[in-house]
Amino acid sequence: MANSELIDAIAAERRAIADWLEGLTPEQLATPSLCEGWTVQDVAAHLTTLWSVSLPTMMWRIVQARGSFPKAVDRLTHELGQQPISTLVAGLRANATNAKHPPTVPSAPLTDAIVHGEDMRRPLGAVRDVPLPAVRTALEFVTSGRDRGTFVPRGRLRGLRLVATDQDWSSGEGDEIRGASLPLLLGALGRRVALPELTGAVEVLRGRL
Repeated sequence: MANSELIDAIAAERRAIADWLEGLTPEQLATPSLCEGWTVQDVAAHLTTLWSVSLPTMMWRIVQARGSFPKAVDRLTHELGQQPISTLVAGLRANATNAKHPPTVPSAPLTDAIVHGEDMRRPLGAVRDVPLPAVRTALEFVTSGRDRGTFVPRGRLRGLRLVATDQDWSSGEGDEIRGASLPLLLGALGRRVALPELTGAVEVLRGRL
């Protein structure tokens, strides 16, 4: 995916999330997401971290968390989640085309938006037909090793071959796991809710989550 196409894909997901969030009730926003310990509103807040938290601030928070990046992110997310949902929605819209990304991994924000969008939607029974080229780009990113183990822990997909049934895409060698692209992505990223939508060596993957 060319850089301009990638930015357009990221913007489409951020805008779709903003539009959807705007129509939720306070009770829906307080629903537990697929991310343990985070509500739907917390996940929405997490998606704004890229532009709302500077690198020096993040580094200081990691120091405060005694070197734990996950703990620092968790604390920041809960703090950002205290903002009104209207503020978070406005931030997603204003930064829809924000091209900022972690060093050397321009596909990370797209993967974040797709997967965290599902983390919010699925507990509420909502559905989005994410464009296949966008999901393919996210799949290629998380199976390439370029995520440096931050999205998919090293070894989780070892000896497994992922095969998409809704587009011409596959990755890896070994026992096959087949399914539509979005459930494949979610399964690789540890979302157990997607595993029933996959076939093949699913129990191998389940045992590694």
